[in-house]
Amino acid sequence: MRFDYDWRMIMRFFGTFALSVNRSLVALGVTVAALLAAPNAAHAETLDALGVLPPGQSGYVSTTGVASGTGSPHLTDQVELFENFEYRDINFDQPGTTESPRPGVTIIRDEFGVPSITGETEDDSWFGVGYAVAQDRLFQLELFRRATSGRLSEIVGPGFLDDDLIARRDYYTDAEVQEMLDRTPQRLVDRTQSYADGINAYINFVQGPGFAELPGEFVALQALPIDQWTVLDSARVGIFLARTVPSGDGGELRNALALADAGPKAFSQILPVRTPGQLATVPRSEGKFPAQPGRSAADRRKGFKKSRRFLAKQDLGSIVDTTEEIPRAAPQAGTPADEPGAGLRSILPSPGGSFMWAIQDPARDRAYLYNGPQLGFSVPELFVEFELHSPSMPNIHGVSAAGVPLVGIGHNGKVAWGFTSGLSDEDDLYIEKVTGPETYRFKGQDKTMDCRDEVFTYKTPPTGLPGTLTGLIKSGGSSSAPPPAGTTTERICRTVHGPVQANGDGIALARRYAIWNRELETIVGIDKLNKAKDIGDVDKAMDAVTWNENVMATDSKGHIGYWHPGLHQLKPTKWDERLPMPGTGKAEWRGLLPKDKRPQVIDPPQGWLAQWNNVPSKGWTNGDSEALERATGPLHRVGILLKLVSKVAKNPSFKRSTDIALTSGTTAQQFPLRDKRKFKRARTLAGADGRAVLDALAAWNGSYDKEDADGTVDPGVAIWEELKDQNEKIFLRKLDAKGIGIAGQTSNSHMFDITNGEAAALRKLKARSYAKAASRTHSKLADRFGSGDVGTWREERRLYPVGAQGAGDTPELEFFDRGTWNQSIAMGR
Repeated sequence: MRFDYDWRMIMRFFGTFALSVNRSLVALGVTVAALLAAPNAAHAETLDALGVLPPGQSGYVSTTGVASGTGSPHLTDQVELFENFEYRDINFDQPGTTESPRPGVTIIRDEFGVPSITGETEDDSWFGVGYAVAQDRLFQLELFRRATSGRLSEIVGPGFLDDDLIARRDYYTDAEVQEMLDRTPQRLVDRTQSYADGINAYINFVQGPGFAELPGEFVALQALPIDQWTVLDSARVGIFLARTVPSGDGGELRNALALADAGPKAFSQILPVRTPGQLATVPRSEGKFPAQPGRSAADRRKGFKKSRRFLAKQDLGSIVDTTEEIPRAAPQAGTPADEPGAGLRSILPSPGGSFMWAIQDPARDRAYLYNGPQLGFSVPELFVEFELHSPSMPNIHGVSAAGVPLVGIGHNGKVAWGFTSGLSDEDDLYIEKVTGPETYRFKGQDKTMDCRDEVFTYKTPPTGLPGTLTGLIKSGGSSSAPPPAGTTTERICRTVHGPVQANGDGIALARRYAIWNRELETIVGIDKLNKAKDIGDVDKAMDAVTWNENVMATDSKGHIGYWHPGLHQLKPTKWDERLPMPGTGKAEWRGLLPKDKRPQVIDPPQGWLAQWNNVPSKGWTNGDSEALERATGPLHRVGILLKLVSKVAKNPSFKRSTDIALTSGTTAQQFPLRDKRKFKRARTLAGADGRAVLDALAAWNGSYDKEDADGTVDPGVAIWEELKDQNEKIFLRKLDAKGIGIAGQTSNSHMFDITNGEAAALRKLKARSYAKAASRTHSKLADRFGSGDVGTWREERRLYPVGAQGAGDTPELEFFDRGTWNQSIAMGR
């Protein structure tokens, strides 16, 4: 426990003095001392707090440093900590340098540039946060507001026109955002205005007397003058994050095409509604929490047949995504920029992965929380870190997205909390029957779509940009010879179900979101979470949020809890949730899942909880599996966490809880979960080459991190990756489903994770097929490494692909399957 010893001496002085004068003054002395010590007393129940934010806090690149990607010393100064599994002290009141952008506001920056803001009033506090965030992330703020308002192409070129269209098509007009703000509590709107005032104070500074501190990207991209930040800008960033980070859009069209290609048997083997043996966060003893109460197994079977009959009549081959119709430069072949929206995801994230665990330590009346949200690495990060001391929030430390005046993940001295993407199916794709240019059939009547024209302006990017800025522009699909500057007008339409995202022959695809027009309600819940004093307050806060982030929390009394909140639609019982549904009115929702029926638990008897984007409860289904990893069942990556956390919970300590990340972040997740008996049986069936592969695999401990003097890793790394792939190929060939889209692929956040197809293969193949896969693995790797000697199959230690959201030079970063932001908190008394 941390103490401010000066305040303790003052407390003792007042107590002793009051006692020596008159016993009646003791209460007065204690009261005065308590008031003087209030800032520290309020957070005395955070016993310890550690964190790391790689590459670093800042995104500032100077005008003179654009060519070399240099500026702030805090661009990449946390990389070494991260790679060594070391942490910074993120307890309150770290020492540092002090500044005051206006009277009533104090900003103290620690040795890593992380600001602690103290304000005399609420207005002062959030003004200071806005000012400090703008100092660190002004160009990122500009990217965020343009990305969420559909105006990226105005500064980075036509390669982002498809992203701009998505931002305007699938989200809201200014008037609609303002209507949501009008329903938001005034105190939160006022806070956002104070935050905007702080940003604008810094914008005015760098466009005036502080021009030398202007971020160099604005000059390089000829993006001056800088517009003033508005409450609407913050609202749009918040709306985008509330919609996309927890879950994102669905995979129904992909699933329908896979079904048509492979047939119902293979489809259901690879992508079942509920995967047998699924690993859940809420212990089975605490409740089942079905995703679709009122729907039986018979209903699901009937729904699958009904959906297949419906889809057989649709011309899905004629579907054209509306983003394919706009003019843009040729994409860079073989990159994510081939996909509409890929550039937008390089600016603001779509669902990735995140892990967290909570462990009770009843012998010490304590609890430990670790959270590692995984949203990819870039310079700067999505997250910006700060500490706040305000009248309503005496002490709070954590991270948020630039532009959002809340602490997303953090601790406040009474409670610590973390998030992971919920990944549940909160939206559905409807196939509308088009009856005219802008009319469709709904409940027996023709209805007119709600349509509007949107004008998009784009520019030709300046030539001679530094490599990082060129890379940013190309992430949106820009070629070396983009079209000249210009404008284009697009027609955007909605049906009763939502925005029209694609058109076909006599059909249109419209997406219905459960959270539609309710994203900003989440800030009310997060504000309550920021101010929570115990686990009960967290529980109440979760009733107010509308997004689907998994939340885990601990409090100073040693309690732990987990919630899977948000708005979850009750789907029609006799239609298949994995596939598109008819928009004619025959497949409408039955309402929303009641709040008390959502997966949640406080203080489970086992004394611990773990989450890594797995299903929240045993009764939950895979939905349309927008994130295919949810269908991997007993081989889901959370399995390694369940083993590690349960072991530490038998002899808990803060250090042992923190050290879990060292093992989980350096081990191929499924390797400890493999069926060892099946592998042993496969060895007896394999030939000499296959046995050599399986023997090398058995000798490996699953680590992809340990290097030899040449910087190469154990042969088991290459063997395990190739063997999984060969298993999957054998399995898909048996199903006559080669190349099926629902087999999935691993992401940059989880290089050594398992795909949906690989997991299904490991679960379902017999030992004889394993032996065949081992033999093929030997052949493949012998060709790759130029030797049949298994011991020579050592590849270089893999690095994480680090992106740039500006001109900052990107560092080399060793790959670990762990958080973009990492926090480990010990709570107790």
